[in-house]
Amino acid sequence: MQKRFISGILVSLSLNLLIKPFSVLVIDAGIQRALGNAVYGKYFALLSLTLIANVLLDLGINNFTVRNIAQDEKRITHHLNNIVLFRILMFILYTGVVLLFAYIFGLTQNNENVLFLLIFNQFLVQSIALLRSFFAGQHRFFLDSLLSVLDRALLIVIVGFAFLQFPTWITIDFFVLVQCISYLITLLVGVIFIRHSIRWSALTLNKAYIKLVLMESLPYSMLVLFMLIYNRADTLLLRLLAVDGAYEAGVYAQGFRLYDAMYMVGFIFASVLFPMFSRMLHQKDPMISDLILVSSRWLVGGVLATVFVAIENADFLLTLLYKDQVTESSSFVFIGLMLAFLAMSFNFIYGTLLTANGSLRVLNRISGFAALVSVGLNVCLIPLYGAKGSVIIAVITQVLVSSSLVYYSYKKIAFRAGLVDWIPLIFFVMYLGCFHFLTPAFPKFSALLTSVFVVVFGAFWFSILDINSIYRLLIKKEVAQ
Repeated sequence: MQKRFISGILVSLSLNLLIKPFSVLVIDAGIQRALGNAVYGKYFALLSLTLIANVLLDLGINNFTVRNIAQDEKRITHHLNNIVLFRILMFILYTGVVLLFAYIFGLTQNNENVLFLLIFNQFLVQSIALLRSFFAGQHRFFLDSLLSVLDRALLIVIVGFAFLQFPTWITIDFFVLVQCISYLITLLVGVIFIRHSIRWSALTLNKAYIKLVLMESLPYSMLVLFMLIYNRADTLLLRLLAVDGAYEAGVYAQGFRLYDAMYMVGFIFASVLFPMFSRMLHQKDPMISDLILVSSRWLVGGVLATVFVAIENADFLLTLLYKDQVTESSSFVFIGLMLAFLAMSFNFIYGTLLTANGSLRVLNRISGFAALVSVGLNVCLIPLYGAKGSVIIAVITQVLVSSSLVYYSYKKIAFRAGLVDWIPLIFFVMYLGCFHFLTPAFPKFSALLTSVFVVVFGAFWFSILDINSIYRLLIKKEVAQ
């Protein structure tokens, strides 16, 4: 099982590290640099609204699909034939809800076209996610990874061509339209690949089956809603409550960009781990402890290294991405979001573990409390401090969530792990701290290269990345299923 995890995660990471960072850090950043913080901030707030409301499109169905297909692949045809029509009906409801709140909050001024495209894009994204959930449940990780990057690859090609040949095309409307085209093509490719795995029949709306799925999925959907609130509502609240809401949302988006790119990598880990955790917990496989430790060392260690490089070179990286649009607030928000993501890295493993275990009541309590804390504190601090106040709350919220998830994972799931297993990461943190406080400042580009060398050397020295152990895991025979 570890071999399958290693090979699956290597395929996913290879594809995603080639495509997604370039898309987020070059294409998205280029759009914001070309249009300005205020224009991009309005788009970013609308995007957050459509993301928060998209729980109505999913209702936990995708996680339910991964978990159940991983345990019994024969369910795939029956499940898909009953879900598609229901999701179309939910899209109609979702559209109405988003439009209602957009008009109530006054977010539609001169942005109607963008809003409608974003709404349709979320339907396409959730449809692609449904197809990916089938592939993940079947452990067809290459297809899952291909669909995860194809839309971004298309976006890079089309928008990149426009930047080079037709810069006057670059508007928010054009950017969102290209997203829509990219999602449509990706969805079509996914349908082509899955057509041989199922027996298509007339779409049905089996009320009894839908009720069963919703009853089992409701805790998942509540969890997704709470997570979206404490992860994305801050942008929407900045737009509504800050003195210069659109601009403050744009400043927050600057810092959020690398956070978003790193989130994509963490989500890959979670997507690969979820069906594997589900199957191993279902089969009471003792190897789950090894899988937890390997994934923890890889993800948390990798995030720690990336966050260190980002914080050490914050001003240089922001200037590289946004030129003269960088302010003192930009650096503060960027550093704060990096620290928040370091805390979040634990969530991708231990939150996924609890989800696979079916511990939804605990997860909902943690996430619900985090959502209340996040919204409550944002309402208080945003009018006073804008994006700076919002990022402080993000750090507090992520630390609260991650510490709770780790605690309940150890409490509810019997797996072998102790302090000794975390010693390499502890020494890695101490090593990075010594470098930060004891070494002199370097020129900008030299500082970037030096910090990258330091984290790579430390990752191998403290066995965060151990080539020999990775090789042994890859050639090791899988435990009999």
